[in-house]
Amino acid sequence: MIFFKYEIKQGTHAEFVDFWSIQYDTSQDAPYEKNIAKPLTAGKIRELFVWKNGSPLSELKAKSVEKNFVEKAGLLAKLPANDGAAEFLARFPNGGAIWRIFWLHCWQPERFPIYDMHVHRAMEFIEKQELVEIPSSDAGKIDSYFNKYLPFYARFKGEQRATDRALWAYGKFLKSYRFPYGSQR
Repeated sequence: MIFFKYEIKQGTHAEFVDFWSIQYDTSQDAPYEKNIAKPLTAGKIRELFVWKNGSPLSELKAKSVEKNFVEKAGLLAKLPANDGAAEFLARFPNGGAIWRIFWLHCWQPERFPIYDMHVHRAMEFIEKQELVEIPSSDAGKIDSYFNKYLPFYARFKGEQRATDRALWAYGKFLKSYRFPYGSQR
């Protein structure tokens, strides 16, 4: 038998990324790796959103991806490279907060990290030692991305994809397992 012991201890950002990034299952990442940071054709956009969704898109989601992202892909080349996240999201006001933030990431993956419920949970736990879920409203998600997540993420140095994987894996772990935290330590 293998037994695991969960231990909360002080560490560096690099130690966190080194440990948690290898907990991430990369077996489904081929569509992301194949399509990110390349010219965004309709096919590449569809594959990236299927990857982000984690499964084939429902008919409603597929229509949303077509209308809000595939059909508007031509606008990306016209945007100033130094546009900020707020300006970008204002230009793409439809499609849901998380997918619009993912679209921002697809546009400039080295500049704008992926954001979702798992990385939000990881951030909150690292910051507060509390399990705090992502806001339910789109406005709350966008506000949290701008005002909490981007400043939090900026403190991590090193390879961005490893940081994304580490935060996602840690956030998923926090949701999936029960362990003592907070005043119960």
